Amino acid sequence: MEWKYTCHNALLISLPFLGYFLGVVIRRVALPGRHSLPLGRQIVFGIPVSLVVIGAFLPVLHLTGTDLAGFLVLIGVFIEHGMLVNETATYHLIRRIMGP
Repeated sequence: MEWKYTCHNALLISLPFLGYFLGVVIRRVALPGRHSLPLGRQIVFGIPVSLVVIGAFLPVLHLTGTDLAGFLVLIGVFIEHGMLVNETATYHLIRRIMGP
């Protein structure tokens, strides 16, 4: 990583996670489900889920680093995954931890 690209690389790393957790907040505030956890717990349980989701998209993220349109579409996908995947995954994680 070259020093002159530090800001660019920091944005490439942080924007997908910010988009994912923006999706979590949008889902919790605008469309809370029947089994929704509090926002703090969703964010804490969403950290490993976000690593799995964003990690799967890293090859695509690398290819869209210089293409703004592709990058924005990918950020939209992360927001959507934060809205849809996180609540279901955190619900199942908490059920698994608490037991039957």
